[in-house]
This record gives sequence, C-alpha cells and structure tokens, in this order.
Amino acid sequence: TGINAEYMGTGGTATGEKVSILAAPHFKKVSLELGGKNPNVIFADADLEQCIPTTVRSSFANQGEICLCASRIFVQDAIYDEFLARFVTATKKLVVGDPKDSATTTGPLVSRPHLDKVLGYIRLGGEEGGTIVAGGEEPPPHLTGSGGYYCQPTIITGLPNASRTCQEEIFGPVVCVMRFSEEAEVLALANAVKYGLSACVWTKDLARAQRMGLGLQVGTVWVNTFLLRDLSMPFGGMKASGIGREGGRHSIEFYTEQKTICMKM
Repeated sequence: TGINAEYMGTGGTATGEKVSILAAPHFKKVSLELGGKNPNVIFADADLEQCIPTTVRSSFANQGEICLCASRIFVQDAIYDEFLARFVTATKKLVVGDPKDSATTTGPLVSRPHLDKVLGYIRLGGEEGGTIVAGGEEPPPHLTGSGGYYCQPTIITGLPNASRTCQEEIFGPVVCVMRFSEEAEVLALANAVKYGLSACVWTKDLARAQRMGLGLQVGTVWVNTFLLRDLSMPFGGMKASGIGREGGRHSIEFYTEQKTICMKM
C-alpha cells in the first residue's frame, strides 16, 4: 500500500508514447519495449551458407510480426548480386498457408486492417521507385478467396534508406535490400532511423563485429546469428524503440523499490 505501481509493456511506439504521458502525472515507473526497423548488415566475408537461411528467418518469421525482425538488409557491394539471387530463391520456397498445415511456413497476418496496411506499404515501395523481386501485393494463387489475411513474403530493392518504406515500421513480411560499400557508410545508414531495438551483423572479422556492435544504436546486436538470447541478459530498445530493460536482475530492480532504514540503538 502506498507504493506506486509499475507498467512494463510491449507494443507500438505510438501506444508507448500515450502510456508514458498517462503515467507521468502519477510518477509511475515505465518500461516499454516498442517498435523497430531493424538493420541486418551483411559484409562481404559473411558465411552465406549460414547467413541466407538465417536472414530468411530474421526477415519473415511469424509473418514478420515480430518486433525484432530485421526489415532493412544492407549487403556489401562485392556479394550483393550473389546474396540477392540466393535470398530471393530461398524466400520463394516459403509456403504461405493455413498454420494447421504442417507444410506451412508463413501463416496469415493478424487482421484485415493490418493486412491492408502491409499491402499499402508494398504499394508505396513501388511508388517510391523500388523493385519488387519477390512477393508483392497479390495473395498466393492457391489462397485467393480463402478468407485468410495472407501476404506473400516480399523483397524490395532499389529504395534509398531515407524512403518511407525503409523508415516506417511495417510489422509484416516485407524487407528492403540495399547496397553499401564501406563500414562507416553502413553504420551511418543503419543508425539513420528513429528506432533502435536490435540489429544483425554478418562478418568473420571479430574486430569489425566489435566495432559495429559498439556503434549500432540498438539494444541488442546479434553477430552471425538471430534470436540467440540468454534471459538473464538485459533486453530493451533505444530511441523510439523503448525505455528500460528487462531480464534477470533488471526485471527484479524494476518491480522492486530500494529502501534505506537507519536505526540508532
């Protein structure tokens, strides 16, 4: 009694802003894990045998409806063409359909309004000058008229990082693939977004991985992997991707209050 309650939640950035405004007059502690527009940086020395299947997963797992999915893919010039060809081929092997079917790898989106939003961004990507090299607005032919909110895993190329399609959270199976030349260039591009939740880096150069890990303005960096987590480690976002950390002692500290008692005997 008499202790302020706390609020820890996961949701969109706009919702998190409203929660913070409502909590402020009551001096409640707030910890929020919010949206993301996460970069996946692939250097020329990446092991593509590992990188490509993992990038398919980090792009399209759960239909892209995971805040940690990497929807901005930056590929170094020397391997761009090879990566893109293999990535498109692997993506087209995904099976969109009923999640109760064991053959399905990509199920429906959560609602009709959300599907319309995702399709709107695919359309916007074309209007902004992008090229759709996999997927697109049309539902898979075998699911036409099924009533499900299905969207094909979609890859868009040729867009600048500053475009709306590359800057705004879509939260669906849509990724943008872009070229880069130098490490400093891609670090600036990866950070040039209002979000800062997570990032993936693919390289065999551990010194480069360390530099990128320190330079990326995100809460979690995965090097040569995705969604590898120790639940005792801190988890949360920077910038518009949230405030606070959860996991292990960080959660305990959030849900408790420190108190000092001084007693003279």
